[in-house]
Amino acid sequence: MLLKCILPWMMTTRTNCYRSSITRFSRDIYSRLYPNYLVLPDGSTIRIRYPEPRHLVKLPVDIASLSEKEQKTRLLRRSAVQKEKMEITLDTDYDPTAYLNKYAK
Repeated sequence: MLLKCILPWMMTTRTNCYRSSITRFSRDIYSRLYPNYLVLPDGSTIRIRYPEPRHLVKLPVDIASLSEKEQKTRLLRRSAVQKEKMEITLDTDYDPTAYLNKYAK
């Protein structure tokens, strides 16, 4: 008797193939591992399997292991580029008599 009561309710909550086009899949961990390239700090690449679909995964460079010259160049590249400020000068001298020949009598 209980089965007859529960079975119609379960059939009405079924989803169809259009569910994924309306919402996203709510999963925290992807079950599939995607093939990606891992770029090491020395520039070499390794093909790995990664849980997120990306093309490249780049490891950061350890700045402490670089020479002083390379450290300075990397830090300069990280800093924001400052634009040169342009000074605009406005001429406030206005002579209305210079335009008297434009008016018709």
